[in-house]
Amino acid sequence: MQKTDPYIEIRPYKDEELPMAINRLLKNKGFISSLVNFIPDIPLNILVKKIKRVQNIKEFQDEIFVKICHNLIERSIDKVTVSGYENLDKSKSYLFLANHRDIIMDSAILQIFLNSQHDKICLSCIGDNLLSSQILTDVAKVCNMFTITRNGTAREMVMNSKLVSEYIRSNIVEEGNSVWIAQRNGRTKDGLDKTQQSVLKMLYSSKKDVDIYDSLKQLNIVPLTISYEFEPCDNLKAREVLLTKKNKKYVKTPEEDFKSMSAGIFDYKSQVHLHFGHVINSDIDENLTFSCDNEKLQYICSLIDKQMYRNYHLFPNNYIAYDMLNNSNQFQEQYTDMHKRDFMQHIRKRANIDDVVFFKMKQQLLTIYANPVNALMTLNENER
Repeated sequence: MQKTDPYIEIRPYKDEELPMAINRLLKNKGFISSLVNFIPDIPLNILVKKIKRVQNIKEFQDEIFVKICHNLIERSIDKVTVSGYENLDKSKSYLFLANHRDIIMDSAILQIFLNSQHDKICLSCIGDNLLSSQILTDVAKVCNMFTITRNGTAREMVMNSKLVSEYIRSNIVEEGNSVWIAQRNGRTKDGLDKTQQSVLKMLYSSKKDVDIYDSLKQLNIVPLTISYEFEPCDNLKAREVLLTKKNKKYVKTPEEDFKSMSAGIFDYKSQVHLHFGHVINSDIDENLTFSCDNEKLQYICSLIDKQMYRNYHLFPNNYIAYDMLNNSNQFQEQYTDMHKRDFMQHIRKRANIDDVVFFKMKQQLLTIYANPVNALMTLNENER
C-alpha cells in the first residue's frame, strides 16, 4: 500500500507532477504573454517547444523562471550586492529567517543569487491568500514554494501551523534543503523589521519534546536582511499605516494583494543589498533564566532582530529621511545635495494620493526610510 503524502496540499510540485502543470501553464494567456514580455530574445514557438521538452522541476526553473527573474531584476534594479554568504558552511542547510519588504522580490532575489552560486535547493513560503487562481498556484509550486494557510478555525490554524513546521523541519534536518521564511506575517509597513514571536512558536511546534533552544538550534536559523534603496510599494505601505490609524482597522480589497505584488515587482528600486547573517545558535546564552517559554521565544526574537538592525544596509535615502524628520544635519556626510533632491522628488510624488493628506503621507514615507537608522542607533545605545 502506497504511503500517503502528508504534505501534498502545501508542498511544491514534484517532477512527476510537472507535465500537467506545464500543460495548464501553456494554455493560459497570461503566462504566454509573460513569456513574450520577459524572455523576448527567444521566439515564442521555440520557447514553447523548449518548455514542452523540460524533464524536471530544476530544469524548468533554470531554463524559464531564472530568465524571467533576471529580466524583472534588470527592469527595476540597477545593482544587487551580497555579503555574509562567504561565512556560511555550504555543506549545511539553513532556515533563512528574513525581513519582509516585498511579496515576491525578497525571495526571488535570494533564489537568483543561490542559483548563481549553484547552491542546493532553497524552498520559499507563500501565503495561500496570494494564490487566488490556478495559474498563480502552478507558478508558485514549480518555483519550489510551499503554502502557508492564512485562514480557518482556531483548531485548523493550529493544525496547519504544525504541518508547516513539520515540513520545514523535515526539509532542513532530513532532506538537506534550505528554507526561506519571513520573520513576520505580512510585509514590514513602517520600515522597522521585528520578528513575530508567533513565527518562532510555529517553528517550535514540530519538536516540542525538547527544550526550545535545542528545537530551534536544529534549524540553523540565519537572519537574512534585504535592503532596498527605494522601498517597494512605499506609498501603499504608508497609506495602509495611516488609514489603519484613522479607522482602527484596515480592510483590504480583493485586488490589493495583486496590486502590491505587481507594484513590488515593477517599482524602481535602484540598489538592493542582501546580507546573510550568522547562525543564531552561538548567540544564545543558556545561562539566562526566564519564567516561561514565551519569554524564551521573545529572547530569541531579540537576537534575530539585533542582526537585522545591524546588518541592514543603510542607503543615503535612509540618512536623508532621518535628518528631515529630526530637522538635523547629523548624517549630512552620508549623502549629497543631488541625493537629497532626487529622494525628496520621489517622496513628493509618492505622497500625492487622493484619500490621505499629503503632509501625513510625506511624514509616514520619511518614517519608513528613517526607521532602519533609528533601529541601529537604539541598538548601539542599548549595547553601550
